[in-house]
Amino acid sequence: MTEQASVSLFPWQQDDWSRLGSNHLQKHHAMLLTGLDGIGKREFACLLAQSIICSRTANESLDQPCGECQDCRLFEAGTHPDVHVIASEREALEGRVALLGEYANRYQDAAARDKKANPSQVIPVDQIRQLIDRFYQASHISGRRLALILPADRMNVNASNALLKVLEEPPENAYFLLVTANPSALPATIRSRCILERLSEPAIEESLSWIQQQGTVFPENLLLERSGPLDLLAQLESGTLEQKNQNIRGVLGVLDGRTDAVELASQMSKQDSSEILNWFQQFCADLIRWYCVGQVPGWQGIEYVPSSMNIMRVYAVYDKISTYRRLAREQLNGQLALEEILISLRRAV
Repeated sequence: MTEQASVSLFPWQQDDWSRLGSNHLQKHHAMLLTGLDGIGKREFACLLAQSIICSRTANESLDQPCGECQDCRLFEAGTHPDVHVIASEREALEGRVALLGEYANRYQDAAARDKKANPSQVIPVDQIRQLIDRFYQASHISGRRLALILPADRMNVNASNALLKVLEEPPENAYFLLVTANPSALPATIRSRCILERLSEPAIEESLSWIQQQGTVFPENLLLERSGPLDLLAQLESGTLEQKNQNIRGVLGVLDGRTDAVELASQMSKQDSSEILNWFQQFCADLIRWYCVGQVPGWQGIEYVPSSMNIMRVYAVYDKISTYRRLAREQLNGQLALEEILISLRRAV
């Protein structure tokens, strides 16, 4: 049996844990955890899942799972038979929490997946059907069964419909944790059957302080976006934060008329289509928050900032990107999509 590392809360999650509590989910059978990318939703969900499975948490009103009972030991080893993790292939391979990937392997052909150049980012209906079959069987040890689905917005239409049926009529002592940074991408029918909980995000000062505590120096010349500290750290270590800086400067150049939209779209199309579309939607959201409520973007004041903008056109671009993100799961001409986004933003100025 391979020993897995236990998961703990990040400093900025203490208030959320106190608010939700280890027994919170047991008041309702399904919870939808959401929040900004990179704030530790997976780690939080993993600890919450363990607290539900822990045999001592409910009986002794512990603040966190004990880590000592049979349920906790099996959970942390990745072998608890009553814990089920449904994830995309990309998440199982590259997700930050290795323990969740270990559980997700039960529902995937790991040997075939590992040979793929581009592991799927979609959760297929077959995984949900397997989950339902196993959920309607008796629990093995704890008396409770728990399913953790992430990223939940990656379920295809058939998978969402299949999950809806079990959410409507869940087995006794069965609990569901859905995790996503994009809850609006889930069907309204799924959202309506879950308690929606948005996790807090730390202030940028707290994020930078935490990054420095990890032994990483944050360069002063880099722009800051609205990203959680875990994402910022990963982007610093991988070099993608510099790429995002180039994206910001490029788009601001298009808005100013200094950069050709078609040429920039050609450069951006070399990036992962799902990630660049997600980035563009966050960029539009930053513009909307800035003009509607005065929340200044982290990249504000660099090189060029538009003094006026037709915000309704920005809303239209934001909605269009949502369509492109859905199409990107199947087939999408990324360069043409990026060209339309950039040209539409330029026209909004």
